[in-house]
Amino acid sequence: MLIVSVNARCLSIGDLCYTFPNLKLNYVDAKNYCSSMNQNLATVRTEKQHSYLSAVARVRWASSLFWIDLSRPSINAPFVWSDDSVKDSLYVAGSTETGKWLTVDGEKELNFICSYPNSDTSNEKSDQKSELLSRKDSDLKPNVTCLFMVDFQSSGISQAAISTYKSVLLKQFFLILPLTFQYFNFAQLVASKLNDESHFTGYLDTFGYSASLADHKNIPTYSYENFRTLPFSILDTDDDIDMDLKDVDSSLRSARWIPPVEDQTCMVFFSAAPESLYGGSEIQTTYDSFQTVIGVLVGGATSIPGLTNPIAATTLSDADASAVVELLLRSLPSN
Repeated sequence: MLIVSVNARCLSIGDLCYTFPNLKLNYVDAKNYCSSMNQNLATVRTEKQHSYLSAVARVRWASSLFWIDLSRPSINAPFVWSDDSVKDSLYVAGSTETGKWLTVDGEKELNFICSYPNSDTSNEKSDQKSELLSRKDSDLKPNVTCLFMVDFQSSGISQAAISTYKSVLLKQFFLILPLTFQYFNFAQLVASKLNDESHFTGYLDTFGYSASLADHKNIPTYSYENFRTLPFSILDTDDDIDMDLKDVDSSLRSARWIPPVEDQTCMVFFSAAPESLYGGSEIQTTYDSFQTVIGVLVGGATSIPGLTNPIAATTLSDADASAVVELLLRSLPSN
């Protein structure tokens, strides 16, 4: 059996790094999978870790439960983590709906989270201090929290346009081959440019899935270091638009940042959709959680209903990314 180890950056929260395999397994198989990656099934030590993991799991997965590492050998024994620390409170799953932990049949197949020690914790305080000093030295930079909403549907788009972003992924239990999504990568390029020009936090979400839609309403607030490591899951996508764009607008109307933010808020809406697929709905120029909204046309799209000044990214280049950031910063409200 071929095993490919992927040394990717993780979601770092305090003293632990977390990874989110896009698999559903029973408790033992999930534990073994994490172990095969030199990680443990998720340990949760702080309220901050608990809150963030629940928020991320809600956004990333459609299911309301995910495995964490707590278990006990018998009904009368205390719960323990894999590192043998005792939790005095069978197999335990976290609920994304209630935020509580509950016991679940170990044979049930659930999504799961892995964790491992964060080797950078010794630098965490100095990094935070450096960030504060950097902000003092660049007071002219705005503080922005921005949602990047990226279109991965392709119904009604030419095959030539599809080929610019879609490549083949072979993903099995222990095998992950590289993949590229040009739209996804372009959104990450825009984020890097925005991070250069602002104090940036945010999240990257997608629409155009064929099934298993995740929660698009509770949006984690990531630092750029964590934003840039967000993966795109190819599972449950196809060449048709299956998520009604009216649902996108409806979700955005009720969306909220977790935790709440005081920065200027924005959304960059990357769309490849022909106008006919909007079904008469429009993307708003502002939402409660996204004060400034700009549109980016990709894949040959010509318009985004509701947005009168979208910018066309025809080559998905550095220059295109810089132009998107320039438009966004110009569009932010004056202080």
